Amino acid sequence: MYTRARDIFSVILGNTIFAFAVAFFVLPNGLAMGGGTGLSLIAKNFLGMPVYLFTLIFNIIMFIIGTVVLGRKFALTTGISTFYYPFILGVFEKIIGGYSVTDDIFLNVFFAGLLTGLSLGIVIRAGASTGGMDIPPIILNKFFGISVSSSMYAFGCIILAVQLIFTAPEKILYGVVQIMI
Repeated sequence: MYTRARDIFSVILGNTIFAFAVAFFVLPNGLAMGGGTGLSLIAKNFLGMPVYLFTLIFNIIMFIIGTVVLGRKFALTTGISTFYYPFILGVFEKIIGGYSVTDDIFLNVFFAGLLTGLSLGIVIRAGASTGGMDIPPIILNKFFGISVSSSMYAFGCIILAVQLIFTAPEKILYGVVQIMI
């Protein structure tokens, strides 16, 4: 019981940190990003869809796939992320409202990368994922033995490359630095 409560707390804490990093460092500075949030930025640009809403829809789709392929334990912990992350991201977007603590792009990239890495580590250590684009690499690992981190980097870079359509190349390079951090 204690371990399960600790895992749930870890998943909530990790997703809160992740949403804060995105709302406080990524969105107000127009940074490019990989993963499901990067896909949400693409949807925002082409469809005008709010980042939190696309993230919710995409996370639900990936959650269903992950549940079918990866099983019940994965579904229980990742289910929290699937719904909590878009919710808390929407809350932070409203509270922060585009405020940026600094105009120094590298500081924003550094802290976004640092907090994102910390948050993902907390969630994955609890045996869950943040949902979205974390799920395909876990599935690839299960069936083909492909390293989760390698496929996360690959997907992240592909998503960043698509953002070249509407984002300055310099910001894409910063996105790569953010992923590497």
